[in-house]
This record gives sequence, C-alpha cells and structure tokens, in this order.
Amino acid sequence: MKMIRQRAFPFVGLNQGLVKIGNELPKFTRTIIPVVEGADRYTYRSYELKRRRKMSLYFKRLRLIYLLFCLLFLMAAYPYLHYSWTVITIVLVVAVGYSVLRYFWQSDQGYSRSRAFCLDLIDYFLIGILIYLTGGLKSFFFGAYAIPIMATTVRFNIRAGLCGFSIAIALTGLNALADCFVTTTYFPPLYYLLFALGTMIIVIFSIGRLVEDELNLSTEIYHTSVTDPLTGLFHGAYIYERIKEEISRCAREGGHFAIIFLDLDRFKEINDRHGHLIGDGVLRHVAATLQNVARSSETLARYGGDEFLLLLPGTELNEAGKTLQRLVQAVESQPYNLDDGIPLWIGISGGTAEYPGDGQSLEQLLQVADQKMYWAKRGCYWPSPASF
Repeated sequence: MKMIRQRAFPFVGLNQGLVKIGNELPKFTRTIIPVVEGADRYTYRSYELKRRRKMSLYFKRLRLIYLLFCLLFLMAAYPYLHYSWTVITIVLVVAVGYSVLRYFWQSDQGYSRSRAFCLDLIDYFLIGILIYLTGGLKSFFFGAYAIPIMATTVRFNIRAGLCGFSIAIALTGLNALADCFVTTTYFPPLYYLLFALGTMIIVIFSIGRLVEDELNLSTEIYHTSVTDPLTGLFHGAYIYERIKEEISRCAREGGHFAIIFLDLDRFKEINDRHGHLIGDGVLRHVAATLQNVARSSETLARYGGDEFLLLLPGTELNEAGKTLQRLVQAVESQPYNLDDGIPLWIGISGGTAEYPGDGQSLEQLLQVADQKMYWAKRGCYWPSPASF
C-alpha cells in the first residue's frame, strides 16, 4: 500500500502541473516587441529585424515553459530513479540558470548563425544529460529533442535543423553506449504517453503561433508597401494599378468609372509661412477629411505632394461631379487648428474624368482630370460644361 500511494502521488501533481501550463502558455507567449523607429521604419530590413527579435524572444520564453514542463515530469518520475536528489538538483540548477540567462541575455539574433547555433547546442546536451539520468534508452525524455530541433529549423533553415537532428542522434548513441552502466529503470506507460502528447501540443502551438505571426507580418509589410507613410492613404503607384485594373475590367465586361483629381490651393504659402511640419499636419488633416467623405467602394490615394486622386468604380460623370462638390465642401468647412488654436482655412480644387468618354487610357484620364482641376483653380469653367 505504501508503494502504491508513493507512485500515485506523482500522477496527481503531474496532472495539476499540466493544467497550469495549459492555462498560462497562451498568455506567457504573447510577445510584445518594440516598434522600429528611425530611417528603417518603412524598409524591409526593419521588418526582418522585427521578425527576428520577436522570434528570438518567443523561443526564449518557450525554453522556460518547456523547462517547467520537463521539471514536472522529472518530479513525478523521481520515485523510480536511482540517482540521489543532489545530482538531479545540480542538473536542474544548471538548466534553470542557463534558461534564465538566455532569456535576459542580449538577443542572439544579432550574432552570426554559427555562434547562435553553438549556443543552442547547450539545449541538446542538457536534454542528453536528462535522458541519461532518467534511464538512458528507457527514458521518456527523448521527445524533448523535438523542441530545439524545431527552434533551429525555424530560426535558421532546414540544413541547421537536420544538423540538430544529427546531434540528437549522436547523443542518443552515447546514451546507448552508456546504457550498460545505467541501472535499468522502468516507468509507467502513461508517463511516455503524457510526455509525448504534451510535447506535440507545445510543438503544434508554437508552429501555429509562428505561422500566425508570419502572416500578420506579411500583411503589415504589404500594407506599408502600398500606403503613403505621411497620410496613411494609398500611394500613387497603387492607384495607378487600380485604375489600370478598372480599365481592363470595363473593357472586358463593359461599363464605366470616374476619377477625381484634387489639389490644395496655395499649399506652398502654408509651407512657407508656417513651416513644413504644419504643412504635413495639413496634409494628414485633409487626407482624413477626404477619407471620411469617400465611400468604402472608392479608392483614395495621395497622388503626390498636395495632390489626391479618387477612383469611383461604376460612377458616371454627373455623380462624380456631385462627389467632388461634397469633397470640396468638407475640406473647406473643416479648418486645420494650429498649435495656438487659430483655425487655418484650407482651399481645394478638383477635376473629374470618366471612362470611356474622356479617355480610354490612364494617361488620357489623368490629363483630362488635371486640366479640369486647373480650370477650377483659376475660377474658370471647363470649355464643355456638359462634360464637367
């Protein structure tokens, strides 16, 4: 009866520990990475640095979590071991100290790949020692090699992952050679099952989180690549492609669309009088105002400088003229407030063009809309009022 109670106790503690890890794992691995500032904010290099930092921090936390996971199983398996608690304690102190040091240490992503990989070899050796202390070839800790192999593959490449797999095989061979010096230890089959399932769950969770982060980062990179960093609107190159797509669609299926070309009035005077910082604030203010008026089906972009371009799919010229009036009225009725609270009233002029009536190419449509905008800026009417 005493032996039965002694062996039943580890299962109770093991079950409670697994439940606690399952509850804390999602919160603990939710990493927060500082935003990259400066000149690299909108470059591929900044996103690559961000990805590496986030991945490095994630695996540092995963190392601590999996160490706790292995510690729970080691405590549950202790009644079956033939080593003193002193030896196991020394190994645990080394493992915990190493994991904590790696967590608070400078990101190893800044090192060369060879140096970072050499640091990761300590994980393999610690797992090998743990396997040796828990019965050698009879140990259930062999599945722990999956964690550093996964981390090496994701952080570096498949070749590095295969190299880590070879190291795990080599350490397994050493344990096989030392098996004749290890007292045979037998564990309940449930230990093997629970440890393997727990390791697989952690691997699946980690891969899922990393894939999710990669998808989110790809979306962020794409969004940055098609937007203007100052106003947050699409940039000129993007709306060029959108207009070309709309031309191809209308030529293929039949239909029409319109564009509106907008330009701020006397914007150079604002920059000269109030400075470029105020000018940037005015551009952001106007962009937000135009965005609030534009429909969700319409595409608004900063064409360049103080010019904006709006694409209106399926819209006739008369309806585009009404939209232009709403845009002008919205901008001119909402002044930009300076730092001292003085309102800065802004003027804006625009012109419209319709496909295919005003042109059947991007260049023709932009030329017509641009000419109409300059006529409006001078307070003149377009020579053909019916087309305005």
